[in-house]
Amino acid sequence: MPAFPGSGVVHPGGRVLLYGATGFSGRLLTRCFLEQGIDVVLAGRNEARLAELASRWNLDFRAFCLDDPAQIEASLDTIQVVLHAAGPFTRTALPMIAACIRTGTHYLDLTGEWPVFQLAMDQGERAADNGVMLMPGIGFSIVASDCLLAMARARFPEAVALRLALSAPDVMSRGTFRSLMGLTSSTVMVRRNGTPTGLPAGSLSRCFDFGAGLRKAVAVTWPDVFISQVTDGIATLEVYAQADWPVQFAYRAGSSMAPLHQSALGQRLLDLLSQGWPEAPSATQRQRSGFTLVVEAEDRWRRCRSLRIQTPDGYTVTGATATAIVGRVLKGHVAPGFQSPAHLYGGSLLEDVGCVLPLG
Repeated sequence: MPAFPGSGVVHPGGRVLLYGATGFSGRLLTRCFLEQGIDVVLAGRNEARLAELASRWNLDFRAFCLDDPAQIEASLDTIQVVLHAAGPFTRTALPMIAACIRTGTHYLDLTGEWPVFQLAMDQGERAADNGVMLMPGIGFSIVASDCLLAMARARFPEAVALRLALSAPDVMSRGTFRSLMGLTSSTVMVRRNGTPTGLPAGSLSRCFDFGAGLRKAVAVTWPDVFISQVTDGIATLEVYAQADWPVQFAYRAGSSMAPLHQSALGQRLLDLLSQGWPEAPSATQRQRSGFTLVVEAEDRWRRCRSLRIQTPDGYTVTGATATAIVGRVLKGHVAPGFQSPAHLYGGSLLEDVGCVLPLG
C-alpha cells in the first residue's frame, strides 16, 4: 500500500463506520485507515460489493440503505464515529445525521456541497444536546479552504474582506463530478457584511495569480460563504474558481438550465450522464496534479495583501486530512454541535498532515 502523510499512529479504541466504502474515496480511505491501525467497519448499500471488499481486507461490513431509520440506527451499534462518503450528500446526509444524533455517534463526511453545511448547522443544537459532533467536509474541498482562510485571518487581522480562489481541478472522480453537477444554480452566493447575498451566476469574475501570471476566475457558491462567519468571524467573503472563457460560457449555460437540473427528471439525467465519467483518476494522473489556493485580504483602506499555498491532488489531501481527523475524534478531541475542521483543529491542520507543498 502507498504511504500517506502521518502514517504509523495506532488508534486502539473506538470503531469507525465508513459508509460509501465501495466508491473511489471509500476505497482510498480504507487503505489509509488500515495503515493507521484504525478499526474500520465498511458500509454501504451494495452487499455483494461490500462483501468482496471486506474479504479482501479481512474487515467487518454492514449493508443497509438510508431510507430506513431503524436499520441505520441498528447498524451504528458499537460505532463511535461515522465517516459518510456516499454522495450526492444533499440526498444522503440528513438520514445519517439524524441517526447519529439519536444514537450519540459523531458524524463526519466528505461533502463539498454547501446545502449540507447549512443542514448540519441547523442540526447543531440538537447534536450538542446529545453530545454529538457534526463536522461535514473533512476532505480536500473544505479543509484546504477552511485552513487557508484561518491562516489569512491570523496573518492579516486588519482585513475586513477576503477573496478566496481555487485553481482548476486536473482530475475528478465520478462521484465528485455528479455532486458538482447536482449543485448547478442560477444564483451564486457570496457573503457581504455578514449576510449571504445572491448574485446571477457568472456575473462576478476576477483575476488571480495562481503562480503563472493572472488567470480569470468566476465566483462560485462555496460552503465557506456560509460557515466562515460562524467559525472565523469573516463578515465579507467571495470564493472563486479558475475558469477560462470556454468554462465560463459552459458555466453560464449550465446555470440557465438549473431548474431542469433540480427536477426529478433532471436528477435522473444527471445520474445517467455521470455514468459516462471515469470512476476514478489513475495514479499517474493524481501524481501529476495538484491545487493552488489564493486568498486576498483587503483592509478598510482597500489595500490588498495575498497568501498562496499549493497542495497535492485533492484525493491525496482527502486521504490525509480525513484520516487525521478521524484519529483525533477517536482520541476524544471533539466538541459537541456543528464544527468546521480549522475552527476545531486549527489553521495549521493542512500543514500538520504534510499537504502544503513548497511554492513552485
